[in-house]
Amino acid sequence: MTENSLHREIIELHAQNPHCNQKLEDFSHQGFFQSEKTGNQCDLQILVNNGVITKVGYRLQGSALATAAASLLAIEIQGMNTADANILAHRMVLYLLDSTADSLPGDLCVYQSIRRFPERFDCALLPWRALLIALEK
Repeated sequence: MTENSLHREIIELHAQNPHCNQKLEDFSHQGFFQSEKTGNQCDLQILVNNGVITKVGYRLQGSALATAAASLLAIEIQGMNTADANILAHRMVLYLLDSTADSLPGDLCVYQSIRRFPERFDCALLPWRALLIALEK
C-alpha cells in the first residue's frame, strides 16, 4: 500500500465513521467558523478541565474531507492541554497555507497528501479554524 492510498484510506474511514460528531451539551469553550469560500461551517465545542481538553464535540456542514478533518482533530486534541492544542491548530494552518516542512503526528500525516491540492485546503482546515476561535475565549 502506497503512502497516498494509506492517506486516502484514513480519510475515508474518518469521513464514513467520524469520531465525536455530536454537539456537546456540557462544554467550556465553543468556536464557530463558516467558510466564506464554500459556506461550509463547523460548530465545535470542547470541555476543558484543569487546562486539559477532556471532551470534544462538533456539528459540521461540509464535505467528506471536512468531516474527516474534524474527526482527526477530535482524536488528536482529546487529552491535550489547551496550549498544545492551540500550537497544533496554528501548525496545521501553517502546514497547508505556508507549506512548512514540519512533519505531523499520528494520522494527521494525511495532510501530506492534502497539501498537493490547494483547492481542498478550505475543507481540511475548517475544524482547525473553529478550534482556534474556541481557544481564543
